Amino acid sequence: MEKLIKRICITAAIAALIAIGTFIYHFGLGFASNIGNWGAVGDFFGGVLNPTFALLSLILIAYTLMQNKKALEQSEKAIEQGTKAIEQNEKALQVSNEELRLTRDELANSSDALKEQANLLAVQSFETTFFNMLVLHRRLIDNFSYDYSSSHEKISKELNIDFYTAGSSKDMKPGVFCVNRLLTAIHEAHKKVDKPQSVIATFNVFYREENKEFGSYFRNLYQILKLIKDSFSNIAIQKKYSNILRAQLSNHELSLLLLNCLCSHVDNGQFKKLVIHFELLEHLDIAYALGNDYIPTFTINNPTLHLTSNEIDRYISTDTSNGNLIKSAFGQNAQIMDYCKFNNLVDQ
Repeated sequence: MEKLIKRICITAAIAALIAIGTFIYHFGLGFASNIGNWGAVGDFFGGVLNPTFALLSLILIAYTLMQNKKALEQSEKAIEQGTKAIEQNEKALQVSNEELRLTRDELANSSDALKEQANLLAVQSFETTFFNMLVLHRRLIDNFSYDYSSSHEKISKELNIDFYTAGSSKDMKPGVFCVNRLLTAIHEAHKKVDKPQSVIATFNVFYREENKEFGSYFRNLYQILKLIKDSFSNIAIQKKYSNILRAQLSNHELSLLLLNCLCSHVDNGQFKKLVIHFELLEHLDIAYALGNDYIPTFTINNPTLHLTSNEIDRYISTDTSNGNLIKSAFGQNAQIMDYCKFNNLVDQ
């Protein structure tokens, strides 16, 4: 472009010099004598140079248009190439997004699989511990021994009674038979007290002397219940495992459990709360009756233990706002449900 402009300028200068030289050659130098000669001079140079300059301008304009056209075509090609590049980038971005989506889905599936695997391992770990503790539970009850002769004198003195028995001597072998002997001793001692009070008061005395025999049994039982509750938030799963445990408990064990959780020397009620939560006493062999004075009485059978409504009420959770039953350690035990209906805790 610059070369063309220079050439045009040189051509224009040469044309001007030729016109001036020709004029001087024919007419010489000097000023015209009248206005008409001045007009003739102007017409000469205008007639010679104007077409030349116009032609050169036209050539420059045509060249400029051609260059602009080429630049426009190049711009269009560049725009087209840019558009293609953008389309390719969009396709690449779509492919990348799809790959990211597939990767995210794969990671999500992997995460779910890891969670499921972790949950499975947690359940397996729990069940290993749980069933090992059940084995220990059974071993503790099988090794349970009670010989009332070693503490008979201390307990009799504290209760201010002469003596009490503990059933037949044939039940001396370890295990549930000794649990029966202990409950029989508690019942017999309670009957001897001059001013009969709650059987729990009698049990408290036995607890201080005999806890060395059954303390570890109840501590293990408490830890099993706590393990179940702490390991699962789902109530149905908790009940699944607590029912397995409950199936292992004999009526003698349930009776002793009831007394143990009401003892003043045990914890601050945590054990009793777990017994209520898991309804462990549902299958307890207990009878409910109303006396002539409409005072409820409760009798645990095999062996016999008499309980008051106050002791039973401590295993029943009610709504403080309306008095309705929330949960009972006795679950759907028919005898206790009759008592709850009598007290209007449930619908008749």
